[in-house]
Amino acid sequence: MNTAFVTWTNTECEDVFPLYFGKFDEYCDQYKSYVAINSISDHIPSRHVQLVNKEGDPFYKRFLSCLEKIQEENIIYMQEDHILYSKPNHDLITEYINFLNNSDYSCLRLIKSGEMGGDRLNKTLFNVPMNSSFLFSQQTAVWKRKDLIKLLKFYRPKTYRDVEMYGSSACSVLGIKSCYHYDNEERVGSLHFNSNVFPYIATAINKKKWNMSEYKELLSTLLLEYNIDYSIRGVC
Repeated sequence: MNTAFVTWTNTECEDVFPLYFGKFDEYCDQYKSYVAINSISDHIPSRHVQLVNKEGDPFYKRFLSCLEKIQEENIIYMQEDHILYSKPNHDLITEYINFLNNSDYSCLRLIKSGEMGGDRLNKTLFNVPMNSSFLFSQQTAVWKRKDLIKLLKFYRPKTYRDVEMYGSSACSVLGIKSCYHYDNEERVGSLHFNSNVFPYIATAINKKKWNMSEYKELLSTLLLEYNIDYSIRGVC
């Protein structure tokens, strides 16, 4: 499979790594995995290739420096607070990758988040309208790597916050199309749903604290499993 995971993270989140990589390796050990990080971490299992970026650089330069070292045609974007809690539907993910590669879409989100409408493409895929404020998202998604590189080089977000703030407008200008998975899953919060193709917590960290307001039961179980003291980071 010409697809690899890329996790964007920072060493300040090392307390999350045992849970994130533990669940990732439990459910996705068949995939190549890269980690875009500010410096080498001993808390990341050795099978994950750490791609170090310069923390003082603008965000787009940091991420591009990692993406340009990857050979795979597609990447699945992740962050360390996208915690898997059940087995993904790998057969459907493979179908989605094939769909993406044989279409003019650049991005396929594995979750319904932000955009609540759009035309149905098939039983579980929906188009994100080109005028949507959520044309771009930092939720877990399959990307054509070359198109993500093209996008970042075009609008050059300086900070992590700038990525989503200006990403949709940039996608619209470039004609970069996205679609998303939705199979009548349960709503969580106001702007996203659970995902049965890639069951993950979206997201486990909110404003640097554990997101107990939306995922209390699930997060409590996972933190207990990995012996993580939630009071250190705090909850929200």
